[in-house]
Amino acid sequence: MSKWLKISGLVLVVAVLAAGSWLIWGLGKGNALWQIVGQQCVPHQQDAQNPAPCLRVDLQQHVALLKDRQGPLHDLTIPTDRVTGIESPLLLEDNAYAFFASAWQQRGRLSAEAGKPIKDEFLSLAINSPYGRSQGQLHIHLACLRPGIYQQLVEQAPRVTQAWQPLAVRLNGHEYLAKRLNGQDLKQENPFKVLGEYARQQGDSLSHYGLALVVAPGGDLLLLANRLSLVGFSRGSAGEIQDYGCALAQ
Repeated sequence: MSKWLKISGLVLVVAVLAAGSWLIWGLGKGNALWQIVGQQCVPHQQDAQNPAPCLRVDLQQHVALLKDRQGPLHDLTIPTDRVTGIESPLLLEDNAYAFFASAWQQRGRLSAEAGKPIKDEFLSLAINSPYGRSQGQLHIHLACLRPGIYQQLVEQAPRVTQAWQPLAVRLNGHEYLAKRLNGQDLKQENPFKVLGEYARQQGDSLSHYGLALVVAPGGDLLLLANRLSLVGFSRGSAGEIQDYGCALAQ
């Protein structure tokens, strides 16, 4: 074996080990969010009808809303039951709670927090794969889109159909799939189940994906999904398209 082949082989081994470490390091298992919701917000709501430190607790829909400390305009929708994340089989059950619908219903809070109206087209919901998050409790990020991402989506939206297909451009340097929903009912078209069906057809797993919801010009709802990729250095972090300060509303 030549010297250069040995060097190339060594570089490849190092790259594979680095990629593996990169993924393991990113695997979200933290319990902070679950401890806040399960040990503080829910008991406070049950005992005194005060959801603090959460903004809201809906015991019927099994969901809480918490203001994230990262950025002034950034809220999290979190189940009040133990649900690890997008990979949880509970999300695909027939009687699964519509967490995306609950999160989208709270979008008006960002306008209240900003002190001015924020257009739906500027907003997004996002959930990251297990490899692109820090917490082991499902949480859906509600925040504005980054300005550059917003412009890309405005340009690409007319090409998005009701079938999953790759976007013609990369978002934040990563490949995304896109799909136009049939309507506005996120209970009827539960994004977790919509992407879950696609993953099943591909012989894949929801655990490999990040998922986002955005609004196209004209009001149609679009789903975006980015898959875990070693080659593309993507952890499946759909939250990368968001801006927690909402420059679009300035």
